[in-house]
Amino acid sequence: MSDTTTDVGTVSLPFATGEAAAGPLTWAQSVMWGPMQWFGKEANQFNIGQALVLPAPVAPARLHAALRTLIEAHQTLRTRYVDRADQPQQQVAAVGAYDIVVVDDHGEPERVGDELVATLTAAAFDHEAEWPLRVGCVRDRAGRISAVALVGSHLAFDGWAFNTLTALLRGRLTDVPSPPQTPSAGSGAQPSVTPSAGSGAQPLAQAAFQQSTAGRQQSRLGLRHWEQGLSVAPASMFDLPRAATGDQPIERHLLDSTAVTAAATALAARTRTSFSTVLLCLTTLVLTAYNGHRTGVFKLIAGNRLDRDSRDLIALNTLDALLVHRVDEDADLLTAIRQLHRPAFDAYRRAPCDPAGVRTVVEQVGRRRGVAFDLSAYFNNGHRGSDWATADPDAGPDRLAVLRRDSRYSRLESLSKSDMRFYVAASNLGDGRCRLGLLVDTAFLPGGLGETIIRGIETLLCQAVTGAVRVAEIADRIGLTPAHRGPDWVSTPAGWVRPQTVAELVGEVAGAAAFAEPSAGGGITAYVSGSCSPEELHRRVLDALSGRPGLVAPTEYVICGSTPPTGAGADAWRAVPVLARGAGRDA
Repeated sequence: MSDTTTDVGTVSLPFATGEAAAGPLTWAQSVMWGPMQWFGKEANQFNIGQALVLPAPVAPARLHAALRTLIEAHQTLRTRYVDRADQPQQQVAAVGAYDIVVVDDHGEPERVGDELVATLTAAAFDHEAEWPLRVGCVRDRAGRISAVALVGSHLAFDGWAFNTLTALLRGRLTDVPSPPQTPSAGSGAQPSVTPSAGSGAQPLAQAAFQQSTAGRQQSRLGLRHWEQGLSVAPASMFDLPRAATGDQPIERHLLDSTAVTAAATALAARTRTSFSTVLLCLTTLVLTAYNGHRTGVFKLIAGNRLDRDSRDLIALNTLDALLVHRVDEDADLLTAIRQLHRPAFDAYRRAPCDPAGVRTVVEQVGRRRGVAFDLSAYFNNGHRGSDWATADPDAGPDRLAVLRRDSRYSRLESLSKSDMRFYVAASNLGDGRCRLGLLVDTAFLPGGLGETIIRGIETLLCQAVTGAVRVAEIADRIGLTPAHRGPDWVSTPAGWVRPQTVAELVGEVAGAAAFAEPSAGGGITAYVSGSCSPEELHRRVLDALSGRPGLVAPTEYVICGSTPPTGAGADAWRAVPVLARGAGRDA
């Protein structure tokens, strides 16, 4: 914060209600728990903040009363998240106190409110020691509250929950009732197989439902979807040559565009799909155009809130949905959008399931197929509401050109690490503007690819409104140069692979010389000298695959009795005595 907005103190706000309680994390909390631990101090990038500038200042007592009512009504605001013997829990307090930061507004409540949000956002939450909501208030010369700063942890809130909380507080401070909310047209609009019936509007009740017989059945259906998708999915969308990077390899790009809203809305109407499907289709097609895949695999951020309980739930409610979709390169863009709609619907519908079960399925299917899945491409339609209002529902080419001139591209500060390699998000800024956000790992999408991709999505949307766009033309249409792989890369059912890299891995785990070559059926045959059995060698290879996109386990191991001269080719390896041969897999 600037020198003119220094902290002038804190006020303690006590609360007391009901009884203390504890229980397991909900599925959504469990999904977020791992990344929070992995990012550590850098988890502050997940913090959600907003400054609420009041139309008329209110007395501090009114703010305190409004906050106390909300804190006592919603478990999330009274919850600490603790790790006990590697079993994270949510612990809900019956009594406690909030420390509210107080600063002077210096006649500029909006500016000071934004600065206070930035200050409260700067540090990651210590979930065991502090509440998952930080509150600050800005006061005028008369001591009245002119703005409120709210910052929430993403372990406790998703966008829906945080915006709902903000709207509830605004209503209590302005006497304006909060508008009713409807599920979004993207991540929140797709139905869960069993909406959270009986979950109640509190996290502990939701967790109890998820562990019930009905919850476990819901999870089984979701896990079956994951197993079926992963059985045909590429191991990674980033089986690419790696580029050199600096110490901040994660780029973040923004594009605010009314043209995106107008074009995507028009395409959704023409294809009888949804705004979310249109953007997801473009995202999938652009990435596969770059990486040379025929099948895309994405995690979709799914925030299904289809019943009253889930819509009233002030808590994180987002889960990962799995989309595995084969791209038809002979199709036009409108056909591609229609083809994607049902797979996306099914992915969102089957999102509710136990994340521990998902991890088990990912591991089991990966070991069965001889891969370590890298599921690090994400899509999130974060718009809250079912409509994207646009002043141009039938915009023609001239009007779209005018709208595009008002588009605003910007870059956020780069990051040192992320558990995502590629992430596209859409949010509604109001006034017909869509904000597209893009995160890229420059080790796999180097140079200016980030800007090319985010601007390219807008370009393709507008071109598809005014004329036919073929899927095969996408890269040329937006000036995207596909990734270059040398002739030593081969395509396998699990993705692109360099046999030489596979040989290096096999030799590494065997402690011996090795050679690998493509085999019939799209697999890889590895030759290695030594006495290790194919079964033991395969187990070692599987254990070493994690974190290495572009590598798969061989489909056959040939254990050789001697080693050809260094640099010898396939013929020399085929000529040496064979001690054992096999796939190394269980029968």
